[in-house]
Order: sequence, then C-alpha cells, then structure tokens
Amino acid sequence: MKAKLLLTFACCLMMQCVFAQKKAYEQGDLFIHAGTSLGYYGYGFTGNRSGAFIPVTASIEKGIHESISVGPYVGYASWKYSNYGYDYKWNFTSVGARATYHAVPLINEALGASISEEKLDLYGTLLVGLEFRTFSGDEDFQGSYANSTNFFIGPVLGVKYKFNETVGVYFEGGRGAFGFGTLGVSINL
Repeated sequence: MKAKLLLTFACCLMMQCVFAQKKAYEQGDLFIHAGTSLGYYGYGFTGNRSGAFIPVTASIEKGIHESISVGPYVGYASWKYSNYGYDYKWNFTSVGARATYHAVPLINEALGASISEEKLDLYGTLLVGLEFRTFSGDEDFQGSYANSTNFFIGPVLGVKYKFNETVGVYFEGGRGAFGFGTLGVSINL
C-alpha cells in the first residue's frame, strides 16, 4: 500500500513538473516588444491629417532582478497636415531606456490575491529618452514648429497576457514614446 501511495505521489509530482508553465516574468528573461501608439498629443490638432506613418515602437528588456527588467527602446512616426492653405510635415524619432517593475508577485503577497503569474504580468515602467522632431513645410508657418530635440520622462502602467511561454500581447497606458497608449506583441526569447 505504501509503495502504491509513493508511486502515485511521484507520478503527480512528475505531472506537475511536466505541465508547469514558465511565469510571465522571471529574472534572466529577454523580451522583444513591438507595438503601435494609440492617440497622439501636441501635434496638429486642427486641419486635415494625411500621409501618416503610424507611430511604431520597439524595445528589448532583460530581467536583471526578480522584479526588475531594463533595456532600450526606439520609436518612429510621421504626420502630414494641410491647414488654411499651409502644408507641413513632422517626422519623430524617439530613443531611450526603459526600467520596468513587475508587480504580480508583490500584489499576490501584499493583497492575498491569486493573479496567475504564468499568464499575466502587471507592471509599471519608466521611460527616459529623447524625442527628435523634424519639421518641413511652408516657411512662413514654421514659428515654434522648427526642428527640435526634447528630453522626456514617461511613466507607464502596463499589462501583458501570455498565450504561451514565448508569445504574448500587451497594453501600456501613460506617457509612452508617442501617445497615451501602446498596444503590441511581446516575444520572450
């Protein structure tokens, strides 16, 4: 009887190991994110928008701690407007660094919650970077729209859902590379 019980326990333990899934975030993970910004701010709220290259972003993050990952990001967007007889265009390139705190273990522990760490990653990110803006258009319209480089710090709250150990989708809300929301795909290498 003891042998059968021990054998049953061993089989259950092996099944647990076989079917256990990797957590959505673990120290040492390497993520590649690709997304598009939703909404935009500060550029051409009037006039007819045309010829846009949708805002795209990409980043790489490496897990350096059980709750923290860091890495670079880059983004690009372009908009063209016609307004009151003027034609003008902006190109934006955003580069910088990201630091992310992955909060599911803390939330589960502090609040007694039972959020699935295998499928869901709730996180806060701080982006620090430069935005390079180039302007072209009618010369008498340039004024404050001239070429510029701006420093920014952007706080972001995000959620990532993993379909499997490699692929997931994410949404980030806050001051991202170009807009107040970013939707994308995440790949865990």
